[in-house]
Amino acid sequence: MGQGAILIVGASAGSAGDGSSVCPGPLECVEIVGRSLLERMVDRFIAVEADPISILLLGGDVAPFRTARTNVTIEKVSDLSTAVRAKLSSFARRGIQHSFVSWASAYVETDLLDLFCFHRESRQSVTPTFNENGPLPLWVVDCSSKVSQSEACGFQETGQLSKSKYFVREYVNRVTAAQHLRTFAADILNRRCETDPAGKQVRPGVWMDDGADVHRRARIVAPAYIGCQATVQADALITRLSHVERNCRVEYGTVVEDSSILENTTVGICLDVCHSVASGNRILSLERGVVVEITDPRVMRYSAPPRNNSLRASQGLPQAVDVTATQLLPAFQFENI
Repeated sequence: MGQGAILIVGASAGSAGDGSSVCPGPLECVEIVGRSLLERMVDRFIAVEADPISILLLGGDVAPFRTARTNVTIEKVSDLSTAVRAKLSSFARRGIQHSFVSWASAYVETDLLDLFCFHRESRQSVTPTFNENGPLPLWVVDCSSKVSQSEACGFQETGQLSKSKYFVREYVNRVTAAQHLRTFAADILNRRCETDPAGKQVRPGVWMDDGADVHRRARIVAPAYIGCQATVQADALITRLSHVERNCRVEYGTVVEDSSILENTTVGICLDVCHSVASGNRILSLERGVVVEITDPRVMRYSAPPRNNSLRASQGLPQAVDVTATQLLPAFQFENI
């Protein structure tokens, strides 16, 4: 059908007041239950055979994908409007008639083929989308139309030049603050959306990813997720929709309840992490809406330096991660709520 896709990454991180500053980079690149919003949206476009897929990066770095994508390129840009126009013109020169344009921070599970057909039948240069909460940052545009390039580059409540808008009835999550990452994780673990946790479901409601190491005296209460190369020590408890991401470490006797432990984070001995988002040495209290920086590395710290993807991003290449086979201890405890 000749359609491409453009994904825009790198909205401003925000202030500590909205909780976004707990994360070191763009929220759409943070792994949640094993994969980022960006990769999940890329997979949805790949499923409808969008080719090529271009990621325009406004700031920060793009986290490595779990699987290499040969038809996905990454380009750092400073002027978004100019970059989108140039990309649409490039698509048109290659014979690509239509393109999806989307902010990667909005995860939308609509039927993209139905949206594409709606756009063609509407015979308009731009088709915006919306749901019951208002406009969504997802459009279909005609690549060769100057009108579509002009309107799509506005990234406002588009539709002034469009007669028809596409209504999205399916699951939507707009991630503009770290609190929304926590909501997204809970929705995935509760199976409120189509997208799955990464790894394998080793017991009902419990997912383990490659290389996860859980002590036989640890307790995992479903639903929960333990990420790639994560370690959960003896007498620790992971419960109530919590997820422990890649390269994290939960030390002896610590309780993680209704919380997100983001990648490369070590949580110390005999702590209670409740209703929070933790990343490195920062923790966001969801109840109070404040971010606290922990100065004592025995309490919280980075397990490894934050991933540096600048070189690969500048080369326009998404990264791939090699993971080892899952190593599970057979006797650790699983419980259902």
